[in-house]
Amino acid sequence: MKKLLKENWIVRYLNYIKTWRIHRETIKQLNKLTDKDLADIGINRGDIDRLIWLEEDKTMRSRGKNDL
Repeated sequence: MKKLLKENWIVRYLNYIKTWRIHRETIKQLNKLTDKDLADIGINRGDIDRLIWLEEDKTMRSRGKNDL
């Protein structure tokens, strides 16, 4: 039954929305920082989206490999 819930497209969609909201909030917080503050933590403004979504992208790409 638990496997069926994970495969249910509604559950996957709701999980996606939840993840998107968390990522969006993180991006908003980082965008509020000054360029100097961002430089202090080692990133620039152009890196924000890529860095926030990077781990999620890696997870999504590896899902197909584990299903084989």
